[in-house]
Amino acid sequence: MRSRRDVPNAPDQAPWLPRRDTTVLLLSANPELQGAVGRVCAAAAVELVIAENLDQATGRWEEVSALLLDARLATLDGGVAGWSVATVIVGFGPDAAQVWQRAEQEGADKVAILPDSASWLANYLGCLRNSTPGAGVVGILGASGGAGASTLAVLVAVAAAAQGTRTLLVDGDPLGGGLETALAAAHVPGLRWPDLLHASGTINPEHLAASLPQLASLALLSWSSTPRHDEGPASTAAVGEVMRAARAAYGLVVVDLPRTPQALGPLAGHCSGTVFVVPARARAAAATLALAPLLPPMPMAAAVRGPLGEGLDAAMVAGAVGMPLIGQLPHLRGVTEALEAQRMHDLVRRRKVRTLVANLLGWLGEGTPQSRGRLQK
Repeated sequence: MRSRRDVPNAPDQAPWLPRRDTTVLLLSANPELQGAVGRVCAAAAVELVIAENLDQATGRWEEVSALLLDARLATLDGGVAGWSVATVIVGFGPDAAQVWQRAEQEGADKVAILPDSASWLANYLGCLRNSTPGAGVVGILGASGGAGASTLAVLVAVAAAAQGTRTLLVDGDPLGGGLETALAAAHVPGLRWPDLLHASGTINPEHLAASLPQLASLALLSWSSTPRHDEGPASTAAVGEVMRAARAAYGLVVVDLPRTPQALGPLAGHCSGTVFVVPARARAAAATLALAPLLPPMPMAAAVRGPLGEGLDAAMVAGAVGMPLIGQLPHLRGVTEALEAQRMHDLVRRRKVRTLVANLLGWLGEGTPQSRGRLQK
């Protein structure tokens, strides 16, 4: 049996392709079909192995997630209807009738007629590759404007990246002026949300990671700081594809969530949990109670922001909104200056910040605010 690198006319593996942990088997002796399927598998970031007949495939079935069967290949004994792997009959446009006949003959319920079905096939194989849970995705949501959610999101992302976790910071607010503005990153090359909204089909996770702005060890996906003619509301499908790719490419994704329901909805459903930044004020507590039902069912916790009034502590504020306490977001001097100078690491060196971030990451990874554990790299 040959691997994809032995396929005639197949492209060399691009350096941005991720390590493939899903294997697709192509039964075909046709070099042209091998090359076409090889390109589809590269786009879907799955491993392709090729066999010209079933004998060559012996011993590989346990690791195969899908079988792609050349419509021109000799008929298989017993068909494929009872096989435990997903099966797709593949062929080229001129052979469309034969492809459908072969699907009926073999008992297969999926066909891919190339090149027209290449996008569908890449999507299908990409879904097989991402059938298992990916990275942790934590949403940070301010109970009110100016609560400090963006600051906490930056602190968590910077701290996790400094610990060695591959981390992406996502700006979720299309009306927020661009998180890149706060981080003085408008000049950093890379894709922004508007560049991704019109993408169709599967987004390769490592291609996404290689295309985003990089601030030291931290990746950033931001809305543009200046209006663009192609900028518009993010569709649920577009956001879902970007977040799927982000989960596959990163160890941690930190989302600075918007407070507007229209923008919040498409992003919130991709979070593993959400932390509310709750100022110690009655109005902020009431706003938190109003926002929480807008989120899908998920773990929620509170990071309380002072100053605390007399006789009031952070646990009381968290209790008022019915959430476990992650910790208290301290008053930080020089935040704006540090962010604009891209000296974010200066902020996360502070003891109170380290404690809060460790609690948050521990809660996300283990479900307990008291944990000091780290996410796995």
